[in-house]
Amino acid sequence: MKNLIRIGIAVLIAFCWIIGTSSAAINPVSVCWVIGTSNGAIDPDNIMGMWLFNEGSGNTAKDSSGNKNDGKINGGVKWVDGKFGKALEFNGSDGWVEVSHSNTVGFKKGVSFTITVHFKGTKVGGSLVGKNYEDTSQALPWYLLWNGGGDNKVTLYLRNSASTSFRADSTSEIGDDEWHFVVGRADASSGKASIWIDGEMEAEVDFDKNDGYGTSDGVLHIARHFDRYTAGIIDDVALFNVALSEDDMEALMNNGVEEAAAVEPANKLTTKWAKIKRQ
Repeated sequence: MKNLIRIGIAVLIAFCWIIGTSSAAINPVSVCWVIGTSNGAIDPDNIMGMWLFNEGSGNTAKDSSGNKNDGKINGGVKWVDGKFGKALEFNGSDGWVEVSHSNTVGFKKGVSFTITVHFKGTKVGGSLVGKNYEDTSQALPWYLLWNGGGDNKVTLYLRNSASTSFRADSTSEIGDDEWHFVVGRADASSGKASIWIDGEMEAEVDFDKNDGYGTSDGVLHIARHFDRYTAGIIDDVALFNVALSEDDMEALMNNGVEEAAAVEPANKLTTKWAKIKRQ
């Protein structure tokens, strides 16, 4: 059914382009954009941070969202080939990426959010991505924790101001040296938090959507959880201030965030239809 829907949408887009180019009175970009967004297209304005790791060298992981949340690369980290372009490989002992707090990586109270990451690893686990967990006194973090219990599974943790944790645990084990697409989603409209592995939801739990998750002003960590570090390759990390749909997640899993959100190499977000207009 999904494939039939996609084919139908592609036909509609092609049709609207023909109409647009046949009449000077119709803006082809505007017509196509209306149709394109009806397919759950990822809105660049909803991307709070996006680290593609395509620099290939240096000590900075650039934020391609346009929000200037560049990350500092620390310790044993090297540039390698990734799922999409380049990626970072972490040694599991002291390698991690630090992103300073900003209004775009700290979500407001009651706001939905989604964390996505491509990961390939085998042994040592820590956070894939986490917000504000440098010591045990932090009371408002969220994090995607891998292998926390030595089981090669992933957990989405949300903690409130009373240090009460809500957690959604994956059923799949991902420490098999294969690429996996991991998503943590907190939907404020439904009060549901869920963990997704390779496009499938594996757990969903209730959480208090008004309890301030993700609102702390601590740093964002990639590949570090307190004093534990992740060993493996991480690619295409992204944060969204919405609860992504299943179609959105599938697009990110199959095409990467650069293609799904139509990101230009110069770190400027645009739409595919804007590219058509320039042609």
